[in-house]
Amino acid sequence: MNQGAVAVAGVDIGGTNIKVALVDPTSGRLVERQSFKTMAERGPEAVVQDLSVCLRELSRRAGARGFRIAGVGVGCAGIIDSRYGLVLTSPNLPGWVRFPLGPLLATDLQLPVTVGNDVDCIGCGEYWLGAGRDLGDFLGIALGTGVGGCLIIGGRAWSGAGGSAGEVGHMTIEPGGERCLCGNRGCLETLASASWLVRRAKEQLRRGSPSRLDATRGALDAETIYHAAMDGDRLAVELFAQVGKSLAIAIANVIHLLGIRGVVIGGGSAQAWEAFIGPLQEELTRRLTMAPVAEVRIVRAELGDDAGCLGAVYLASDQFDLF
Repeated sequence: MNQGAVAVAGVDIGGTNIKVALVDPTSGRLVERQSFKTMAERGPEAVVQDLSVCLRELSRRAGARGFRIAGVGVGCAGIIDSRYGLVLTSPNLPGWVRFPLGPLLATDLQLPVTVGNDVDCIGCGEYWLGAGRDLGDFLGIALGTGVGGCLIIGGRAWSGAGGSAGEVGHMTIEPGGERCLCGNRGCLETLASASWLVRRAKEQLRRGSPSRLDATRGALDAETIYHAAMDGDRLAVELFAQVGKSLAIAIANVIHLLGIRGVVIGGGSAQAWEAFIGPLQEELTRRLTMAPVAEVRIVRAELGDDAGCLGAVYLASDQFDLF
């Protein structure tokens, strides 16, 4: 047993659950993992205390297997100041305003800690071990309740000034469209997120659109709409066609602006890949006038729920020169 073997802790903080994994940075092999409820309503300090307890337990278990923790990477939803490890604001974590997550955790654990945006971490994970490993520079899109985005440039997440780069979900696609929770109108998030999909389906059903979804109106969700689309339900097919077209407009804009040729699409709603990828590719062919569409690769994310933790490990390993 190699007592000098190094592991890096990757943490994915969500509004409902926190996932933690210890990973061998040289191989990407998972050494230990654990998850627990966030219970963010107790305040950020209580969440950090729970995370510290979890990391100490994982460190003890990894130590029995010959590993020592060399650092911690944390992915968290929201606007992150990675230089200082601050969570400036987070939509899923009430009260996390300019919260010094990195410094507090580093002091508690006596380990180096780096903090990044959760979708940036997902993109880094896919770049390192997933669908983006041979894409070079790419746009990452996370489809779920909202629409998250990231830019992986030169093997690193490019966050831009104020940590706001890559927020493709708040790119305007339909001027004068539905008001987004961010305050803008016609954001990609209002056209391609799971929450939008369900709202628009219910709206169309109230207007009398014929659909087999009518019988499931009370328990309607994105997965149900996807299955209906796969069965040929006209309303469901049209809804996912709008998702694909809206994604294509956003992707074309990013490609025209940055000249990248890769796109990785993940998140829970990417399970409906077959329902939106055809309309997406058709619309992209129409919209992409300044780059050869044959050179653009759009791929489905591969790492699933592990992407955030693995990307946080990549982020920390890169920063702490552990590769």
